[in-house]
Amino acid sequence: MFDFLYGLSDMSVFVLMAFATIAFSLLFVVLNKFFKFYKLKYIDNTTTASVASLIGIVYGVLAGFLCLYLLNNQDHASNAALDEGTAAANIYHESRWLNNPYQKQIQAYLKTYLSVAINKEWPEMAKGNLPHRDNAYLIAEMSDSLISYPITTLRDALVINNIKQDIRSLLKGREERIEMGGSQLTSGIWNVIILSTALIIIINYAFRVNFKLHIFGLTSFALMAASVLFLLVTLDRPFEGEFAVAPDALNTVLDSMTHDGA
Repeated sequence: MFDFLYGLSDMSVFVLMAFATIAFSLLFVVLNKFFKFYKLKYIDNTTTASVASLIGIVYGVLAGFLCLYLLNNQDHASNAALDEGTAAANIYHESRWLNNPYQKQIQAYLKTYLSVAINKEWPEMAKGNLPHRDNAYLIAEMSDSLISYPITTLRDALVINNIKQDIRSLLKGREERIEMGGSQLTSGIWNVIILSTALIIIINYAFRVNFKLHIFGLTSFALMAASVLFLLVTLDRPFEGEFAVAPDALNTVLDSMTHDGA
């Protein structure tokens, strides 16, 4: 719904959110003079405070649950990337026990997989696009290359079994990463958030207070609302923005393979 925001820096997103909420507040605090709210008496502040408190509680619970949900998504995405890197590292280390040409084949497939994931898939996910399934085919090729491996000892059987399990873990980690890359709040949820934010700001117009104090209070509340919106935007998509999950685990494995001359 707000795709353009994810291409901006976090500071730019916050400034934009703050400007929008403060401008909304200050504009309507002036227009409020011509509406019924301005004609309310000071005695009406008690009723207004009760309504504002109820709306504020509901808004706080909504924002809190959404933040927890998005933080959980961030953690899940980070764990998926870490599991993918762990599986890749295990495949590389286990492949050292294989005889050639199988060792070189597995390591070549793995190195290509890591390069594609880091240099192609991650940048695509950072743009909000789902990666192509080319890397899934590389995982299948790794698995297929072991079918004809000659097992002559118990050690060979254990190594092959471990590598196959790690290949399955690699595929699972990749699929979970891609799944989390497509996770985001729906337009319906964003509509509720925006409506709730506007409503909780508008209810503050019904307070009958000193004009300067009214502006100060609304500006402060607008900044708080902007902070909530900023937090939801930065946490919404795990692989986009400045807080995006990085391919550090995969980079570590690729660097290790490059250093070892694999």
